[in-house]
Amino acid sequence: MRSKTRWTPAGPMALAALGAVAVFGVASATEDGAPSEVSTVSDPVGDALFKAPAFQDVVFVEVTKTAAGDFELLMEMAGPVPVNPPLPPPGKSEIWWQWAFDLDPTTFPVGYPLLKAYGAPEFAIYVSWDGAEFAGAAIDRRPLLTGGEAITTPVTFSIDGTIVQAELPYTLIGAVPTSFGWLGATLAWSGPVGSSEAHHLVDIAIFNP
Repeated sequence: MRSKTRWTPAGPMALAALGAVAVFGVASATEDGAPSEVSTVSDPVGDALFKAPAFQDVVFVEVTKTAAGDFELLMEMAGPVPVNPPLPPPGKSEIWWQWAFDLDPTTFPVGYPLLKAYGAPEFAIYVSWDGAEFAGAAIDRRPLLTGGEAITTPVTFSIDGTIVQAELPYTLIGAVPTSFGWLGATLAWSGPVGSSEAHHLVDIAIFNP
């Protein structure tokens, strides 16, 4: 039997990946019968870069929008996530499992947690491992578009064998377009978050309707 661990989220996350168009509209239902919308994408086993271990190899990603406007995020890996994972090269600092939402294709905010030269989607949710503890957070990068600072908020997450999950409440993201870009990816940091050229894309799964 696989053990299931749930953590109270803590610590900052970051973003490094591009968005893709996704359209929600696959109907399902929650346990209480309320409608939800689901988008999914599969990714080949063994295509991760840097000869990454199976727990960094994305094979399936699911994004569910509930009737209340919350998002339930799921990522399946090619192998189970260890209780105490190593930090495979080039991830000497941290490794992440992330979901990124490109809510507006006409904007691409530049700034935290990437270098000032890099733009990225407006919203991201992460589960990270820094060699000592797991953490989960959402980053709202929309304030960067008007000269403000990105907002980082802890989120609830869980890891159950090959499955990494996170919960994004409506209170953090608000109303979103009917269709928007999203992806699931694994990342590695070879230095502190935000430092020069320290982020590395390991594997990515993009939804294309």
